[in-house]
Amino acid sequence: MTDAPADIPARQPLPGTRIIAHRIPAWGIEGPYLHMDGADIHARYDQHAGRAGDFPARTAEFGPRTDGRGLDNFLRGSLNFWLSSEATMTDDGVIRYRQTRNHSTATFTPDKTSGILINRPDEQVTTPAYQVTGPTGTTQLWRPQTVRDAITHCRRKPVVGWPAGWAHLMPDASIRFDAGGFPWSTPDVFTATPADEPGSWGPPCGECTHAESEHGLWSRTTPQWTSCWTYQPPQ
Repeated sequence: MTDAPADIPARQPLPGTRIIAHRIPAWGIEGPYLHMDGADIHARYDQHAGRAGDFPARTAEFGPRTDGRGLDNFLRGSLNFWLSSEATMTDDGVIRYRQTRNHSTATFTPDKTSGILINRPDEQVTTPAYQVTGPTGTTQLWRPQTVRDAITHCRRKPVVGWPAGWAHLMPDASIRFDAGGFPWSTPDVFTATPADEPGSWGPPCGECTHAESEHGLWSRTTPQWTSCWTYQPPQ
């Protein structure tokens, strides 16, 4: 747990770049801003409810810590519902939020070791190839688009009450992701490590267009690829 950050007095400007979560109008927005869709949200945060305001600070959930997905949902909901609310992010990734300028400020300090939520796969997954290791220890070489496809599947909206999938970009540029699934199932965590692109990816599968090196591993958790279990590369 980090030391409690300094409180921002009520009605004083919050440091950092303004965060928004609403649709950008055709005529634009005055001044610099950061949209939630383009913000680097970490997987874990320490949160501190300040006291330098006329009303208590609102935090993402009870307790000294919160996860990035919870904070992301909290900020999107609060900034869109409470039109007088405001949030900012500083260069060190610290996020500050208050419901009105008269409220105390909640400060969210990221755990830099926890990774960043992947919310922009096309920008965040750019290595020429990835060595992907599944939960059983099997390793395959994947194209970046295949990793992006898997992350898109992980970020889909889950059935109510079922564990949601997730994807994190780690500090060493590797990627960890889990598709989620049944409430009673154990997590299936995959790790994708940057690798050199091979000279050839081999012939594509006629069923799903994936390369020979990408077959079998991911289909254990994604039904849309199971039809390719019988894939055999040309001799």
